[in-house]
Amino acid sequence: MKKPKYPYRIAILLLILTVPPIGATQLGWYLHDQQTGFDYGMIVGTFSVIYAAWLMYEKNWREEDDD
Repeated sequence: MKKPKYPYRIAILLLILTVPPIGATQLGWYLHDQQTGFDYGMIVGTFSVIYAAWLMYEKNWREEDDD
């Protein structure tokens, strides 16, 4: 699979690192209570950082295109 262009890769990483943790925090807060929402956000945030790091370092998304 071909890598997306560099600006798209940065936007994808930004979305991976912000949307799931914020969404998990909001859902946990709404469905349960404040502390559970923070816990859900921290758990999902940890997995989001691991996935973003994998994309950056194993798939070489941190390097700009040589076009």
